[in-house]
Amino acid sequence: MTKIIFDCFGTLIDTGTTSVNAAGIILNNTGSGLDKNEFYSEWKALKKEMMQTCPFHSEKEFFALSLEKMFERYKINADAKAEVRPMTDVLFGKRNAFPDTYEILAYLDRAGIEYAIGSTTDNDSLMHYLEQNHLSFRYIFTSEDMRVYKPSPAFYTTILERTGWLTSECLFVGDSLTDDVEGPQSVGMKAALIDRKRKYKSFTSVRPDHLIHSLTELSEIIQSGI
Repeated sequence: MTKIIFDCFGTLIDTGTTSVNAAGIILNNTGSGLDKNEFYSEWKALKKEMMQTCPFHSEKEFFALSLEKMFERYKINADAKAEVRPMTDVLFGKRNAFPDTYEILAYLDRAGIEYAIGSTTDNDSLMHYLEQNHLSFRYIFTSEDMRVYKPSPAFYTTILERTGWLTSECLFVGDSLTDDVEGPQSVGMKAALIDRKRKYKSFTSVRPDHLIHSLTELSEIIQSGI
């Protein structure tokens, strides 16, 4: 029987503009005139690169370490460990689950289908948002718990080892082409990319097994076989 592994942020829970806004606060506090969207986009990419190349740290620690490098890059004379607070506050702020999150989880429960959550984040941050949105999962996996980040193959194989699930019966669902499609596919899992804003018009080297615009579409995929 099909097993579903969900990404969390951007898939089950709407992140909105909270991270971009936090970057804007940091830039205002340090008196820089940089564009918050461009700064955050570059900061996010640097943080992700460091997660793949540096010794393991929590996500909260990586935010500070990568911000320090961003300050160096843009010659911002400020203490990154102190100024990172608006961003780390986001890890425990207010974010709402998408309405279709409740719909698909209710469907899976009715159908007796097992599911898990696999998220690149810290334990306490993930639990904060799950409790805030009254979401309950039997299987919860975080990068902090497994000491590895997406899209490392070990992230996905560790989930398989701990659940006893087979790659052939798993469908990974998420909003990142790299983390939630390429990563799972590298270990033999099928992957569904959720594209709520319909930004993907075509695919080149990485192609999801399924492209969906709402989590409710998973019911049809499950019924037809993944």
